[in-house]
Amino acid sequence: MKIEKVMEDMSRKKRDKVKELQFFDANIWLGEPDFFPIASELHPNDLEEVCSKYHLEGGLISHWDSPKISAQDGNHALLELQEYLPEAIYTIWTGLPLSPHEQDPLPGFNAPPPGLRGVRLFPKTHKYLLSPWVIGTLCEWCIRHAVPLFFWHIEVDWNHVYVLAKKFPKLNIIVETQWQKILYHNRNLYSLMESCNNVLLETSNFIGQDFITHAVKTFGAERLIFGSFLPVNDPFASMGMILDADISDNEKKMISGGNLRQIIKGVRV
Repeated sequence: MKIEKVMEDMSRKKRDKVKELQFFDANIWLGEPDFFPIASELHPNDLEEVCSKYHLEGGLISHWDSPKISAQDGNHALLELQEYLPEAIYTIWTGLPLSPHEQDPLPGFNAPPPGLRGVRLFPKTHKYLLSPWVIGTLCEWCIRHAVPLFFWHIEVDWNHVYVLAKKFPKLNIIVETQWQKILYHNRNLYSLMESCNNVLLETSNFIGQDFITHAVKTFGAERLIFGSFLPVNDPFASMGMILDADISDNEKKMISGGNLRQIIKGVRV
C-alpha cells in the first residue's frame, strides 16, 4: 500500500505540472493513420474530450489524407471541419510546388484561411525536390504571411533543408521527429541547428529527457516545439520528456507551448 501511495502521489504531481505548463500540441492527426495499422482513428468530435484528458490547451491538427491520398484531399477535409473545431485548435495544410498550378485547396495562391497556422511538405511522398527553385515561391508566401513550414525528418534530405534555411532566413522551419525516432540522425540535426537559427525541432519522437536537456543547453529552449503525434502516441510520454528534463520551469513552459504560440500568433490570415 505504501508503494501504491507513493506512485499515486508522483502521478498526481506530474499531472498538476502538466496543467501548469499549459501544453499546446503541434502534432495532432485526424483521419485513419497511415503506417500504423493498430492505431485508433481520431475523429473531430473527439478533440475536446482528448484535449481535456491530456490537459492540452489546444494545438495544430493535420489530416492523414494528405500523405495517404493527396495534399488537396487532406486540406479539403480540414477546410470542411474548420468551423466545427474547438477555439484553440488550428490547422496545418499540406503544400505542393506552385508550378504547375494544380487544383485547390493548396497554400500559396491566396491569403491563408482563418484557421491555418502552418504548412507541411512531403517532398519524398509527393515526388519533388526540396529546393528553392522548386518550392521557393511557396516559401516566399509563407514568409509573407508568417506561416511556419513543417517537415517529417524522414521526408527530407538534410542538405536540402540547410540550403532552404540559408536561402530563406526569415522562414520558421520546424523539423518533426516523426515517424521514426531521430536518434540516428542527430549528427546531421545538430549541425543543421547550429548553422541555421531559423530551424526548430518538434519533440514528439525525440529520444528522452537527457536529449531535451542537452538540446536546450546547446541551442536554447526557444528552438524546441512540443508535439505528441496523437493518436499514434500517448501525449503523456512526450510530456514526460519535458517534465523530467534538467531545465528550468521557464524553459519547460517555452517548449510546452510558449514557443509555438508565439510563432503562430504572427500568422497573417
